[in-house]
Amino acid sequence: MPNEAEKAGDMEGARSAGPAARLIHPVDAGLALIIWALVAWLYYETTQFEEVSFLFSQNVPPQMFPRILLILIALLALAMPFEHLLLKRKGKDIDKGRRVPVKGIAWITIVALVGIVAAAPLLGTLLTMVAICLVIPLLWGERRLQIILPFAVIFPLCIAFLFNIVLGVFFDPGVVGLSIR
Repeated sequence: MPNEAEKAGDMEGARSAGPAARLIHPVDAGLALIIWALVAWLYYETTQFEEVSFLFSQNVPPQMFPRILLILIALLALAMPFEHLLLKRKGKDIDKGRRVPVKGIAWITIVALVGIVAAAPLLGTLLTMVAICLVIPLLWGERRLQIILPFAVIFPLCIAFLFNIVLGVFFDPGVVGLSIR
């Protein structure tokens, strides 16, 4: 039998009516399940990495770092269905921002990033970073090229220097063949 909140069509009142609904946020629980499925699939993918000789593994096998990140993501996703309880104590409504639809620029950004990352085997890691640092600010409305161009060049070079020179981890040069050694 529907309660008063359900009769009135108040979804928030209906959602918070039952004791289980108050403990677990249904939207966040669904997102957490999707994240866990992705983490499980990606973790499985790390088991498919080629065996690297102990001499080249630098004391950390290639699958270790992605696995650590995946475990951390899974642990953070474990807390998602219960986050609304912490925010409710602070007087915040977790669903307030969800009532506004996602803006079009978010979808455009996703498409642009997927396109640039898909071109990474051709461009190589360094040029992919340059492309992302150039395209995203332009998409988001930044028009001062005197700021964008140095950022798009200097930031990827700093990252490449840190990994290639300092840490000795070399980026894939791609078909273009541009890298720092």
